[in-house]
Amino acid sequence: MAGSIKICLELAEMIRKENLESREKIPTSDTHLRIWSSQLSRTEEELRKLLTALRDCHYIFIVSVVAPDQNLFVYGEDAYVFAEPFILNELKKHSEETLEKLYEASNYKRKSAFQITRELFPKIKEFNNTPLGRSINVSVMLEEFQRMLTAQSYEYTDQWRRNRLQEIFKDEVIAAEELANAASVREFDSTKRAVDQLKEQGPKEKVDQNWVKAKENFSTEFLLRVHFRKYEFDVVKKLIQSGKLKEEKDIKYVRDTLQLMENRMEQDNLLKRYSTEMIELRRYAQAKLNLLRQSVGSKQEN
Repeated sequence: MAGSIKICLELAEMIRKENLESREKIPTSDTHLRIWSSQLSRTEEELRKLLTALRDCHYIFIVSVVAPDQNLFVYGEDAYVFAEPFILNELKKHSEETLEKLYEASNYKRKSAFQITRELFPKIKEFNNTPLGRSINVSVMLEEFQRMLTAQSYEYTDQWRRNRLQEIFKDEVIAAEELANAASVREFDSTKRAVDQLKEQGPKEKVDQNWVKAKENFSTEFLLRVHFRKYEFDVVKKLIQSGKLKEEKDIKYVRDTLQLMENRMEQDNLLKRYSTEMIELRRYAQAKLNLLRQSVGSKQEN
């Protein structure tokens, strides 16, 4: 599956929005897999794999709200919750209110959510595939997820999640690196004469298809981080020169990242070897930013 990381992040954001904005609050496999399959152009089987990856990367929690039962022809059903403290707190309140209402409607007496779960969870199988059973499972698991998130808070940071996601889809990450490198190498073939390279550059320059394909699956920031990790400062400079990096935010990211790397040179002996290339690229990026801002200013005056 091409672009799995990108699709995973889109899927996580969809779940987050459902948790915050929808009336149901918690999306389930029974209804939302079909919706997401249409929106993301993925099969339901592929989506289940991506959802499992999101769970393993701690972007989401998955609640088994209905246990499968072959004897009664009951299929399993999962619910999805974004792993964020505020969202968990809000969903916990909502689930407890729902549970208390369902219990009162079926038993004609009021009890707190804590009392209900303590009474009925030990015999949860009796309530499988019922609104009350679903509500009990959600309420109990949300409380467990809150404890997990508090006890292992570091593993729920954006940095940890992204690193884990890239590790899971490392084959695609490697493929993206190869595409990015191939695009840069072909664009700046050292066997070409300088006059030929100049002819190929300009406003109507044909953009290398491999670079386009890499950007479809991965963000520009991610591809730049790949080059910086490999100390490919010359490649980044050529990307700016060729016009593949032309947005102000992308060039600003290059400049700011280089500034951070320069500050870390004392801790990285290998990085010191590239000090000249880094400084030259940072100055080039700054000059490019100045030109972009002057151009914007001139247009505003006109």
